[in-house]
Amino acid sequence: MEPYALTIPEAVRFSGIARTTLYVLASEGKITLRKIGRRTLVRADDLKTLIEELPLADIRCASAKPPADAA
Repeated sequence: MEPYALTIPEAVRFSGIARTTLYVLASEGKITLRKIGRRTLVRADDLKTLIEELPLADIRCASAKPPADAA
């Protein structure tokens, strides 16, 4: 069973997003943080949605160069 909510350290491991960036995203209203006692939680679905909505990376391979001794 997948967790419904994650603590900040769990969210960092789950998403690969840095702790500071998670707080910045929360201050921008892109994710919602919840409090229970001293714990800060973020819904796993919110992180998934955020990641799915990120733009695709534009990765281009460098042109393959033949080896120097191939002549």
